[in-house]
Amino acid sequence: MLIRLPAALAVALALGAASGAAAQQIAKPGAASLYGGAPLAVAAVPTDAEVTAATPPRKAEGSAAAHCTAGPSGALEGCTVMIQRGGPAFGQALLGLAPKYRLRPSDERPAGIEVVITASWPVVETPVTWQVQPKEGDFATNATPAVAKYAKPGSAVLNCLIGRLGTTYDCMVIYQQPHGIGMGTMILRLAPYLKVKPALLGGKPTPAGVNFPFEISAATTDAIR
Repeated sequence: MLIRLPAALAVALALGAASGAAAQQIAKPGAASLYGGAPLAVAAVPTDAEVTAATPPRKAEGSAAAHCTAGPSGALEGCTVMIQRGGPAFGQALLGLAPKYRLRPSDERPAGIEVVITASWPVVETPVTWQVQPKEGDFATNATPAVAKYAKPGSAVLNCLIGRLGTTYDCMVIYQQPHGIGMGTMILRLAPYLKVKPALLGGKPTPAGVNFPFEISAATTDAIR
């Protein structure tokens, strides 16, 4: 009997892609990241020195993510905090840095597109890296019914805390496109399989907030039973 399985999803980890970079991006330098718009649309994010200067008083470890909108000019507007690990002071620090995040100007960009900005403190010397570099096909999961019906590529970004032993925990979806069909639900299933080495500061492991960007492509599989 020939059975057409409902769109199994090949979920390919996009290293440095997903339309941009709460926190540093996996295996990439820099404590600040920006997601949204189109590929290669990011014009600027705060420097590590600027992130360090924004560290809240008497606070050492934390990270934050905020939802903003952008239009043709590339400037961000209407930013609201959605994650503030370590306390509200880190959310306020991120909002203070928001003017330093920009997309490249584009007359083709409509007003009000969704973007997400993130930052992590302290700024580390060695970012979180993979225990084993993933390759295409390492991550796969069944599609949600809505994604199977959608049957088009999408993207999502998972933000996690990485402990001193490299443990991944407290993962949250901070960006997904398109909305409302379960892209984020699928990548949350993959969190236990993200095996990484911790960030280093002063040569010692330190907790860090890290982004894992995913590009998702649907593939229908036939099976004979």
